[in-house]
Amino acid sequence: MLMQDYFAENPTYPPHLFRRRYRMCRSLFAKIVQACEVNCRYFTQRRNAAGLKGFSAYQKISAAMRVI
Repeated sequence: MLMQDYFAENPTYPPHLFRRRYRMCRSLFAKIVQACEVNCRYFTQRRNAAGLKGFSAYQKISAAMRVI
């Protein structure tokens, strides 16, 4: 839902709501996600022992931002 709500070609919510929620623009958020994927293995999407995909980097960074 996060990708559809904020990062799709035609997102559900307009950019000003993303900026209000995360206090940054979407392009900066995307740069942070890319940098975290490159530098830390935790933020990459991997499969678990059952072979199911885990959370995406966008979901993990979003959760981390909410904690901060």
